[in-house]
Amino acid sequence: MDKKTECEIVQDLLISYADDVLNQSSKKMVEMHLIECEKCRKKLQEIESDLHKNEETQKKQIDYLKKLRRRSKLKAILGAALILFVIFASWYLYKFCTIYGISRKLEKQFEVENFYIENISSCDENKVAFSKTWYKNGKYKVVSYIEENGEIIQKFETKYGDFLQNSKEEFLINEEEKKAHKEKMLFKKNKSDIISQQSSFVLTWDLNNPYQYIVAKLGEPFYVRISTDHKQIGRKYYVLNFGETEKWVDIETGLLIMSFGDILGTNFYPNTNIPKQEFRSASEYHYEFGKVTDEDVQMPDLSGYEVEEFDWKEIFEN
Repeated sequence: MDKKTECEIVQDLLISYADDVLNQSSKKMVEMHLIECEKCRKKLQEIESDLHKNEETQKKQIDYLKKLRRRSKLKAILGAALILFVIFASWYLYKFCTIYGISRKLEKQFEVENFYIENISSCDENKVAFSKTWYKNGKYKVVSYIEENGEIIQKFETKYGDFLQNSKEEFLINEEEKKAHKEKMLFKKNKSDIISQQSSFVLTWDLNNPYQYIVAKLGEPFYVRISTDHKQIGRKYYVLNFGETEKWVDIETGLLIMSFGDILGTNFYPNTNIPKQEFRSASEYHYEFGKVTDEDVQMPDLSGYEVEEFDWKEIFEN
């Protein structure tokens, strides 16, 4: 075989040789030729250089595609996270704004200095507890008693206080026995304390500091379920569920209408352990504004009363 013909054959095989896909006999023949032929060696170098460039190009293309894939995956994750965040933020803001809106409406109702609150609570199947509060210009009176089948079976001492005179003093008076207890409390009481004791809802903060309420209630939307209803009282109201507690709130005023709590007892079918009816603690609330008179909150003359003083500060210090 002449030299020219051998070079043509070898050059045809150089690409396969560079890719290492030749069989052993062909590979040996090419290598023997390359030892003696500089022209074919240069040709092999050119082929190897081109192959190397192609490999780098392919590697760049693969790396670029991988980068695009990672970016697409990251965008998909960020997009899903953004959608979830928007859903969560909308859910949170709706509940927070609803609860805060109720509180602001309630606060607005009690900006007046004249109101009456009546709280009627179940004790058991036959007993009902009444708590009535009259408030006017810093003075207040609280009357509490328990009825069974429509008759008063227990009456508690009547509370009197006057924030203008002393917001750390409260009088507990038993008019039938002509006895009175003057209690000195550790902390000052204000109008919001009187309201929260009766309304059992959100006015446990300082009415003059709504920002304190906002900070305190930031976590409330996470555990309060909110819905609306209208069946029981003939008008639309919020239903707020705090775990086992349920509260009905007037949408227009923010006033608490009803609240339900723990199970007080259970009736069973005769001679069985099968529950027939469960009794939950429940409270009903009534409000009047601008109708309390001076006589309603006037503390009786304690002349002739046996008056005892009770100082909570001394109790805690001792």
